[in-house]
Amino acid sequence: MNPFKKRTGAFPSYFTGRNKELNELKRIFKSTKEGDPGHTIVYGPKGIGKTCLLLKFQEELKNVEETYAIRIPLVEGNFDDIYSLIIDKCTDDLNIQISSFWDKLKGIGVNIPFLGGFTLSRDIPPTSPSVALEKILKTIYEELEGKNPVLILLFDDLQRIIINENTQRVLSILQNALVELNLKGLKIMIVATGSYDIFSKIQDYTDSAVRIFDPYELMPLSPEEVKNGIQVPSEKHGKSFTNEVIEQIYQISEGNPYYVQVMAHNCFEESCKTVEMENFESAFPSALNFLAQREFRGMYEKSSSEERRILALMAENKSDVLSYKEIKENNPKKSEPSSLLRNMTEKNLILKESRGKYKLRDRMFKEYLRTTKIYEKNGTI
Repeated sequence: MNPFKKRTGAFPSYFTGRNKELNELKRIFKSTKEGDPGHTIVYGPKGIGKTCLLLKFQEELKNVEETYAIRIPLVEGNFDDIYSLIIDKCTDDLNIQISSFWDKLKGIGVNIPFLGGFTLSRDIPPTSPSVALEKILKTIYEELEGKNPVLILLFDDLQRIIINENTQRVLSILQNALVELNLKGLKIMIVATGSYDIFSKIQDYTDSAVRIFDPYELMPLSPEEVKNGIQVPSEKHGKSFTNEVIEQIYQISEGNPYYVQVMAHNCFEESCKTVEMENFESAFPSALNFLAQREFRGMYEKSSSEERRILALMAENKSDVLSYKEIKENNPKKSEPSSLLRNMTEKNLILKESRGKYKLRDRMFKEYLRTTKIYEKNGTI
């Protein structure tokens, strides 16, 4: 059995590191339990381990008395969908009978159609979204057992609900509801995950919502954490990785857990006993092709011809970081590339390292471009 996972969002067979992050979440939990609720958004690039951190935090709270941690994977939709998702997940995880819970909601004027097969009477006056959410969360909280319960809602993939005009105000609505509930003494804690640019997106929609959520950037794994994440599960399954291979995986992945898992998975398949460099060299092309099919190729195909020239320049350059001047001088039209670089940053094709300094989004993407040389095949250069 291969212990390594090749998809994002999958809990690894061995969870490594993240002690600092877990301790921070536990600190906020303790503060919430003592009557000073805290809320945070864990953010970072795809594959950095945000969902796994939520799952680990939820697991560690599983047997804590009077503590109820519920993970809610968010999906695109309107306000009714979001309300329904919260109620469905909470009633399911808390073993609340949906019909009796629904009876309680009937009396508070919340109008949400088709929830759990039920439909509220249209005669009930509709209420504002923030008041509706406040009443829903209060009703859920009142179902908790214990004298001093804590409700922790783990919202996964926050960026999914702020992509259109219909739901981009949801954070402001959530903020208003949480403030009112916390003032009433309800101990409700929110932990959400979001993309690397989630805070800039939030500010575009509702600047005030940023004030209630503390930002927490999830960083890559350290070399030692990557080593533990590879050696421990592989040795349990009768194989080992040489230090040279582990170092190579770390260097190319830059500590991104998802990339580590994909490369380790393919290397594990290539060896009978010990994964050595020849096994890595044999396995890496298929790992790169897998990532290309999942993400890289689509990213490149959606870029413009001007953007592709910049991608090619960055891929072929020996330095990982290029200056604005270098990019401009290599532009065939010698025109200002400001708007191009801004668009490429928003698309997560490149990162702005510092003022006037840019680099490709990660080393694995650079390896894909440099290995396939797709820009030569399609005539970009």
